[in-house]
Amino acid sequence: MTNVKLTAGYATIGQGAGPMIVTQKAGLFAEHGLEVETRLMGGATGVVSGLMSGEILFGNLAAPALLRAVLQDGADLVFLTGGINQQFLAGRPAIKDRRELAGGTIGLVGDHGLNDVLVRFVMEQLEKEGVSGLRLAPIPSGGREGTAMLLAGKCDALVITPPEAIEARRQGCLFLVDFAEFGLNYALGGIAARRRTVQEMPDVTKRFVQAYVEGMHRYRTDREFTITVQQQYSGIADRSIAEETYDLTRPGMPKVPYPVPEVLAKALKVMSREFPAAAAADPKQFIDDRVIRELEQEGFIASVYGRGDS
Repeated sequence: MTNVKLTAGYATIGQGAGPMIVTQKAGLFAEHGLEVETRLMGGATGVVSGLMSGEILFGNLAAPALLRAVLQDGADLVFLTGGINQQFLAGRPAIKDRRELAGGTIGLVGDHGLNDVLVRFVMEQLEKEGVSGLRLAPIPSGGREGTAMLLAGKCDALVITPPEAIEARRQGCLFLVDFAEFGLNYALGGIAARRRTVQEMPDVTKRFVQAYVEGMHRYRTDREFTITVQQQYSGIADRSIAEETYDLTRPGMPKVPYPVPEVLAKALKVMSREFPAAAAADPKQFIDDRVIRELEQEGFIASVYGRGDS
C-alpha cells in the first residue's frame, strides 16, 4: 500500500469534528496508508473554499454551506458520510419552558449557515405549538459570544452545540428544544469531498472513509481517549465539560454513518425561503454514499464492530 499525504479540514472546534480528529490521533488514517494533516478552516464556508481550491482533500462540515455551494455556484461537492451534529435551543436562565418564548427573540447569526437553518426551522415548529410572535435578534456567533448575549438577556433563546451548550447549561440555561426531536441530530453534516476527488482517487477515498468508520468506532467505545482528544483540539480546560459533551453526544451516534437525504430535504425546505433554487433540489444529488455502502456490503463495518461496542 502506497502512503499518501493529504490535508483534511474541519469547520469549528465543536463536537462535530470529534470523529475525524479521533481517527487521526488514534493512528487509524496511518493504518490505511494515509498521512493526514487536519486543519481548522474557520467555519463551513472555509471548508467549502478549501475543498474547491484543493487546499484540503476531505472536509468535515455542516450541510447548509455545501448545499448552497452546489446550488449557487455549481460546486461538485458531495457528502460521503454522515457525522455528529447535536444541537439544542437553549433559553436564558429565567426561561424554564419553551412556551415562555412567545413574543421573545431567538439569536440569528445571519450567515446562511447551520444556525440560520435551525433557527428558522425551530421558529416554524414553535409556531405550530402555539408559541407565537417570535422575533430574530442578531448575534455574532452561536458559540461563546452568543452565549454571553444570551446570559446578558440580549436574546431569549439561542441554538447552541456542545461544548458551549454544556457551559451555558451550567450557567442556568435550560435546553428548551433538542433537535433530535425532529430527527435533525447526526444528519446535518459529515465528511465531504469533490466528486472529482472520488472519481480520480477512488482508492484514497475508500481508505479515508474506512479509517473514519474505525474512528467513529473508537469514539464510541473509548470514552477516556475521546475526551482527551476533545480537550486537546477544542482547548477545553475543564475536563468535566469534555466529559459531559461526550456523554451527551455519544448515545445516538450511528454505527454506520450514512448521509441522510431526508434530513437534507428538511434543510433545503428551510433554505428555499431565501434561496428558491433549493425548493426543487433533490437531496440525493448532494450525496455519494457508494463507498460507505460498499464497506457495509463487504462486511468491513461489521468486522469493525465485531471488536466490541457497548
